[in-house]
Amino acid sequence: MATALRLHTREARRKLAARDQAYYVELRRGLALGYRRGSESGSWLLREYRAGRYVKRRLGAADDELPADGVSVLSWEEAQCRALALDRPTVSKPGKHTLAQAAEAYFDTRSAITPHDRFTWMTFIEPKLGDRPIAELTTGEIEAWLAAQVPTTDDREARRAAQATANRRFTVLRAILNSAYRKDPARVPSADAWRRVRPFQKVDRPRTRTLTAAEARALLKVLPPDLGCLARASLYTGLRLGEVLALTTTDLANNAVRVEHSKSGRPRSVPLTSEGATFFEQCAKGKNDGDRLFKPISPVSVSRGMRAACQAAEVHPPATFHDLRRSYGSLLLNSGASADVISELLGHADMRMTRRAYAHLLDRTLRRAVIQHLPTFKVSTRKRQKLTPQ
Repeated sequence: MATALRLHTREARRKLAARDQAYYVELRRGLALGYRRGSESGSWLLREYRAGRYVKRRLGAADDELPADGVSVLSWEEAQCRALALDRPTVSKPGKHTLAQAAEAYFDTRSAITPHDRFTWMTFIEPKLGDRPIAELTTGEIEAWLAAQVPTTDDREARRAAQATANRRFTVLRAILNSAYRKDPARVPSADAWRRVRPFQKVDRPRTRTLTAAEARALLKVLPPDLGCLARASLYTGLRLGEVLALTTTDLANNAVRVEHSKSGRPRSVPLTSEGATFFEQCAKGKNDGDRLFKPISPVSVSRGMRAACQAAEVHPPATFHDLRRSYGSLLLNSGASADVISELLGHADMRMTRRAYAHLLDRTLRRAVIQHLPTFKVSTRKRQKLTPQ
């Protein structure tokens, strides 16, 4: 029964299965407070029976990963107060289509969303722009937000890296806005405001940090158990963090891992070594069909855990979780796998992504291939014969 649900603590909410439909707790007759659980965090919803029908409104994000601020991120107590207030959202007619409403619809309907996308939205976009009606957003306002993502510094490399990060955050914002423009042209009549915004130019450099097999083994020895399982899964498959967390027991078959929801939108199958197959079998042991293989973990916890483990294992420079995926590709490439094979295994949309990410290794591989396989054309001076003109 809904009344048996416990939503007032983070620990209780983490035990709930992620799903599209919200979990509701009735506050009083006809009025219920809901919690919609995502892969990493959730949001508070309000449902009220008014004039013969149910009216639903979003109250804000739940404080699952971020601390409550009483505005966009709400604790259980703050969500209750807002749900019971006289000016609660279900009492008044819905206003203009805000960016927060567009984001809620975007994340609910997209299957390839990564945990990092949600984290980017909740941390860097929603606090500044979440309450803004999309139709009222201006190019100048978005440009000001983009510029504010870059701290003032005289270090050119630090500024370049910050600008590249700002561009990635803008990509998430733009995806939400474009989705709203396509789905609700009546309330979002134009996309000019954000399409006129020009991202920072020539600041994106592919990260080239990869781990050797020895570094990877040293790192696995010191990682916490839950994060260590995720890291090992990525090293065996080259999957992104979000793809690893989305794996279920039904995705394992025939010594391979099936990736149904990838960033590129194309499903793929990644074969496993005997060692990798044994690892995934152990992860699935005791679980029911459709159960998640790994416990959910926030991007912040992953980042902190990787940084601490690199320091403990004396792995320098420190590696990020995504570097494990890159290491999977580099180790295969250095062992003779072709770029086409790497592209297919990693689920790249096209070969340009593979060439960009592994350009430094591909150059080395091409050089080695030429040296090893191109035959000699040297002619011995002793056996050289003079050509007699015909």
